[in-house]
Amino acid sequence: MIENQLAESLPCFLTLVSKFSKKWKEYWLEKQRERRGEEAWAASWLPWFRGEDSTAWLLSGTALQPKLYRNSFDSKLILDLEAEMRVEFRRRGAQLITERTPVGKWEWYFLMQHYGAPTRLLDWSDAALVALSFSVSKRGSNGDKNANADAAVYMLDPWWLNEQAFKEVSQLADEYRSLGPALPDWEEAKPYLTDDEFDNDELGARCPLAIDPSHFSRRFAAQRSCFTIFGREKDGLKCVAKSSDAHLVKLDVKKESIPEIRQDLRWAGISEETIFPDLEGLGRELSYWFHDNCLAGC
Repeated sequence: MIENQLAESLPCFLTLVSKFSKKWKEYWLEKQRERRGEEAWAASWLPWFRGEDSTAWLLSGTALQPKLYRNSFDSKLILDLEAEMRVEFRRRGAQLITERTPVGKWEWYFLMQHYGAPTRLLDWSDAALVALSFSVSKRGSNGDKNANADAAVYMLDPWWLNEQAFKEVSQLADEYRSLGPALPDWEEAKPYLTDDEFDNDELGARCPLAIDPSHFSRRFAAQRSCFTIFGREKDGLKCVAKSSDAHLVKLDVKKESIPEIRQDLRWAGISEETIFPDLEGLGRELSYWFHDNCLAGC
C-alpha cells in the first residue's frame, strides 16, 4: 500500500527522504547479494519524486494518473485521440523548436508531456527539492485555487516499479532481467510506445514503466526529469502499489507549513529561475518576489 507520512518542514521532509532512501537502497543491495553474490552494487540507485500542489487530486481519484487518463472516456477513443495528437505535435511543433530538434518517437513524446499536451506520461524528478518546489511554489500567490488544500510529494522507488513491469513485458528469467529505470531503446520499453502512432492495439502492458529521457532540453536537465509511462490501465500505478511491499510513499505537506517551506527552499537555492532556466522562469520568479514583498508591506 502507499504509505503516508507527514512532512511539516523542510528538515522533516529531508529526514523522511533519507529514511526511505536508505531503506530501499539496502533492499536492493541485499537483493543483489542474493542474486549475484555482489557487494555494494546499487551505486546508481536513486529514488524519484513527484510534487502535487493539492491533495484534492486524491479526493477526485486522479492522483497518480497521467493527464490523458484523467477522464471517464472509453480507452479506445482516448488512445485514438492520443495518436492524432502525436502526429499533430510533431507536424506543427517542428517550427517552434528553439533547442535541438527531438530525435525519434520517444523524444517527441517526452516533449509533448513537458509542454502540457495530454500523454500517458507522469512527471517525476530524481531531485527531492525540485519536486517539493513543484508542490508549494504556486501556493499562497494571488488567486491560489488550492488555498484550503494540503500539498503532497510522492516518493517512488523506480527499481521496484520496473521489477514489476519487467515481469509483465520481458520473457527473460529473473536473474537475467534488467534492473533500474528503462531507457527508450530498451526492449522492455517497446510495448509502451508503438512505432506506428495508430497501432494502439499493441499497448497491452498494464503496469507503468519507469523510464529516463535524454536531456535534450535544458528544462529536462534542470528539473532532473524522469517519467513513468502508462499502458492501458489508467490507475496502473495505484494498482501495483496495492501490494504490501510497495516502495511508494506519500509525504503530506500541510497548508500551514507551505509558506515556511517556500522560504526555506529559496534559501536553499531552489527557485523558479533554477527549475525553469529561461525567461519564463525568471519572469515567474520576479512575480513571486513582487507578491511576497507586497504581503510584507513594502
